[in-house]
Amino acid sequence: MHYEHHRYVGKVCVVTGAANGLGLNLAQRLVEEGAQVAALDLEQESLEREFGGQKDKVFTVSCDVSSKASVDGAIAAVLEHYDHIDALFNIAGVIGRQSFLDSTEEQWRKVIDINLNGTFFVSQAVLRHMVDKGIKGVVVNTSSVASQIVSPNTGAYAASKGGVTMLTKFAALEMAKYGIRVCAFGPGTHATRLTEGTRLNPERCEMFLRNIPLGRFGEPDEATSVALFLGSDEASYCTGQTWIEDGGNCLF
Repeated sequence: MHYEHHRYVGKVCVVTGAANGLGLNLAQRLVEEGAQVAALDLEQESLEREFGGQKDKVFTVSCDVSSKASVDGAIAAVLEHYDHIDALFNIAGVIGRQSFLDSTEEQWRKVIDINLNGTFFVSQAVLRHMVDKGIKGVVVNTSSVASQIVSPNTGAYAASKGGVTMLTKFAALEMAKYGIRVCAFGPGTHATRLTEGTRLNPERCEMFLRNIPLGRFGEPDEATSVALFLGSDEASYCTGQTWIEDGGNCLF
């Protein structure tokens, strides 16, 4: 369901979580739209497998978004390779499935560290560069329908994505004077590796589909289409908001 757009010709775009799922889909579509892409992920072998034949268009960098040192090193490598960054797409994320009372400190911190702290670390590094160089760029964060509603055993995930939504507002307010936009998109449940715990569990799958008015899970293209719009000049007057894309799940 790709469309013939060329909104990113001449743009350098960073994508975190680019080795699989929405991040992989988004990176591939950015290339189709003319971008030079920096694909960041901790799964270096997967990055090489997916983008090894596109080294003229995609620069792969190993990065653990939960580590500020790793993030700073990765962004420095991107800038050495491409010289500048026009757009950042924070896609890297994980989900935990523990009840409130049973969740361990390690489980809680992992989700918060990757989803929320990782978004902050990468955004801060890229935004500092944009401000220093006078680049009127854009950051697109990944929130979630879970920032609006919750389901059992996903407390850390919901908290992290609620944090991303508010972080987006905070960053947008401070960056507006530099002509930099900061937005977020909030996917519902899509057919990616991240959601296999729901989609491949008959009981959970049935429960989720009952609460989605459109009656199906989303396809990766449907989510990344929103991210691509928000990161493009077509959304030039959009900042600080989270666009929920969930098949109507929030209606319940």
